[in-house]
Amino acid sequence: MSKARAKLFALADLVRGSGDDTAVVLEQRGHGEGVALVREARLTYLEDAVKQMEKPSEKPFTLAGSLSSELDDKALTELLKDLRKEWGDAPPRRRKA
Repeated sequence: MSKARAKLFALADLVRGSGDDTAVVLEQRGHGEGVALVREARLTYLEDAVKQMEKPSEKPFTLAGSLSSELDDKALTELLKDLRKEWGDAPPRRRKA
């Protein structure tokens, strides 16, 4: 057990001494998902980033412009789908030389 503990502390020192985005994943055979060893500051950053992504937008996005239509959203979506079908497939992309 003391060898395993020494290895764990060596891995902890590795993570502490490296960049913020370094992670060590520990896996054990037959135990499914591994666990990650990361710096506490990185964990806090990741948790905050997830919270921001999960936070609902305060105001829905609205495209403002000079176009107007008498169609509701569903009818406009269907019309755009029909137009796209009429255009056919897009031409193949050319690779840059």
